[in-house]
Amino acid sequence: MKNQKPSAHLSDSNFFVSGLLLISLLLPCHLALASDKMASIFANRGFDPEQVVIPHCCDEFPYERLEKVSFKALATFDLFPEGPSYRPADDSWFFAGNNALSRVDRSGAVEVLMEKPGAGGTHFLPDGSILVIGKVGLRRVFPDGKVALLVDGEEIGPGNDITMGRYQEVYFTVPSKGIYRLTPGKEGRVERVIEEGANGLDVDPTGRYLFVARKSVERYMINGPDLPLGEAQTIYTFPEGKGGGDGCTFDAHGNFYTVHFKTGLIRVISPQERDLIGEIQTGVAPASNLTFGGPNNTQLLVTAGAPKFANCQVLLTDLGVTGFCGHAGATEYPVLRWLEEEVAFPQFVAGE
Repeated sequence: MKNQKPSAHLSDSNFFVSGLLLISLLLPCHLALASDKMASIFANRGFDPEQVVIPHCCDEFPYERLEKVSFKALATFDLFPEGPSYRPADDSWFFAGNNALSRVDRSGAVEVLMEKPGAGGTHFLPDGSILVIGKVGLRRVFPDGKVALLVDGEEIGPGNDITMGRYQEVYFTVPSKGIYRLTPGKEGRVERVIEEGANGLDVDPTGRYLFVARKSVERYMINGPDLPLGEAQTIYTFPEGKGGGDGCTFDAHGNFYTVHFKTGLIRVISPQERDLIGEIQTGVAPASNLTFGGPNNTQLLVTAGAPKFANCQVLLTDLGVTGFCGHAGATEYPVLRWLEEEVAFPQFVAGE
């Protein structure tokens, strides 16, 4: 019997098993490429990739990190804060709010860079300039302090939140009118890509989807820098009576974090499982937005409080989970006009 020629059925099975083995051998190579791509994104955003632990697709998420999280107040002040961004070059945070743009350093010292009218979101570009979306529209503050208006708020309404796509396209929300996209380059154009309004939005680490936080978390496939988005896909619906999401961000594993404004509760949602995987209490309400930062991008900063409660502050914790740094953006976008205002923009060159 042991010298019997294998049947055709057994031969097909062996072929199938061999195919699975080949796939399993190729899979780590694919994952390594994905990690290299993530490292490249971090480098383009000004991080030292050697300081950032990039998770592999096969790595298990450390769920225990979402338990017993404790925040501390990095800084307190009198005006409402919103839309934070992290600048790796000098390990500092920038945020919007009642004042359009402020900076806070590790000591908790707050520097107001642009005053009213206020703003809702910020995003750094590779040349060190920063995008600020708000009542005036979409402004770009350059390192030399000059300010350009890219999108006029008088035409489309006051903006609220901002994010960047992998094609260097800018997405921003105008809650009363919808979601808009600005494409890069001198000939870039502005168009409304989603008619339904929203507050928070972000592009996932793969760059394939634009996520929006409303009463549910929805995502739209990004088909290209100037092509229509895909249809809305519901990823998670918040329990009735428990409120929706406001500001949002991703970790490097691809999980979606969104904060509930009225309660300050952060919900962590897995798009893959389409389910809630954790909740984090900030201990302060309201809370408007959040982002990752720090040299290894594991620190989570939350803008929280309101003037009427006399509790305006930025909260900070080291979550121990690598956050996603966001896509880098371009160095050139169309300018409508230059504004008269100038900003004493704190400059820092890496390596100084």
